Amino acid sequence: MNNPKTRVLAAGLLVSVCLPLGSCGGGDGSSSAPPVASPSPTPTPTPTSTPTGTFAATGGECDGTAGWQAIADDGMDDTAAITTSLQQAANKGDTLTIPAGTYNIDDPGGVSVIIKNADFAIIATGVVFVAGSNVNSDIIDFDATTSSFSAACGGDALVNVSWTGGEIDISRAHLSGTVPQGTSVGATTTGNPVASTTDGLSIRGATGGTSPRAKVDAVTIDGLTVVGAPISSANRTTYLTDPNNAAAVDSTTDTWRNAGGDSGVFVMGAQSALIENSVFFGIRDASIYMSAAPYNASFGANYVMRNNQFYGGFDGISSKRGAQSITMEGNVFVNVVRGVSLESLAQPLRDTNGQTSERIVQPVLIRDNVFNGAQRAVQVESANMVTVSGNLIRNLGARVAGQNGPVRYNRYEGIVLEGVTNASVAGNQIAGIGGARQNASNTVGITVGPHQGIVGPIMSSNVDIAADNILTNLDSNIE
Repeated sequence: MNNPKTRVLAAGLLVSVCLPLGSCGGGDGSSSAPPVASPSPTPTPTPTSTPTGTFAATGGECDGTAGWQAIADDGMDDTAAITTSLQQAANKGDTLTIPAGTYNIDDPGGVSVIIKNADFAIIATGVVFVAGSNVNSDIIDFDATTSSFSAACGGDALVNVSWTGGEIDISRAHLSGTVPQGTSVGATTTGNPVASTTDGLSIRGATGGTSPRAKVDAVTIDGLTVVGAPISSANRTTYLTDPNNAAAVDSTTDTWRNAGGDSGVFVMGAQSALIENSVFFGIRDASIYMSAAPYNASFGANYVMRNNQFYGGFDGISSKRGAQSITMEGNVFVNVVRGVSLESLAQPLRDTNGQTSERIVQPVLIRDNVFNGAQRAVQVESANMVTVSGNLIRNLGARVAGQNGPVRYNRYEGIVLEGVTNASVAGNQIAGIGGARQNASNTVGITVGPHQGIVGPIMSSNVDIAADNILTNLDSNIE
């Protein structure tokens, strides 16, 4: 997934040149010359929109000079123009403000940009990127490759990557072959499963392979919206108006079961990352997927996810591959299978990465989040120095994605700690759903147990469950 992808912009203007007709003689009927034809009117060319948002060149082999090339709202495939524009911004190391409007991405390879040797920022306020049905790769991908370190536009310095605003609609993109599928979580409904990924926005801050190299210092994503499944405007409005108190919408349409694509945002191998104030609708896999580099867990740490909103997705925030120092706070989740999770590597990925020991994540802070209608709100595996505090878990046992029973797990659980040491669970409120659903669902507030690690079980120890946790309407409070 880290191979560089080349995009060629072949979008020159076709200029229609009208030559005046030449005279071939007089018009007197003599054999010396035929009559002169009246000149044909020169057609008026249709005006071509001028790209806006351009930035000036400052010189240098890898300077970006063309600015924003795509034309908004023209219904055309803008993949090549977007790729060129974003690549030049990465080359130049500048802030690129994209003109508001809708842009189409329909090339099978999506938009792929190689991270170079300069900080850059993309401002996409008022912009909508729509992925077409031909896309079977990440929609917009910023990737560290071997060429990121070359002498031309490269080098060894770490760079910062920033993205602000905009919406990425991945609902029509092909499904990745790795996303949750099958009868347990909803059959494939969009596109054909493929071997690669189809994330909305992906930033891979380290190269792939068994000897990865770090390229990205800090990633910042602020105010982005990603749409995985088409969502009704009424449900979107209901959720965004008051997400903290909105009832879980018992919907079978605005969920990952009808989604295209893969994860919403994927960040791997950055030295730090902040994702905040973003919204995710109906994402089929993880709405936010944070990861350390597969072959080097030291590449991937200091990930903060705060004040984001998640509706109708399969997984809210998932941190994997042992990324260190994780904070998930102030987020809101409605009608999702799993809210926040730290997961160890699963087979066969462990064998593929040559791991011989478990990657223990520390520290972990999960606080002040709201979960409304989640099947498993909080899940933490293989972690040390864990704090789970101030979270509100409502409607545990509600129907998720219109399903009467558990979608993935065999029951509904508020907080699950497996293979966790030195943990504090305090000030959380966990309430099961009332009415008929209370009798139709098996709910547990807090569970603590072992995790099956690479070389054997990892036991949980020194887990303090404080008396100020409030547990109501549950079949079992603590196990």
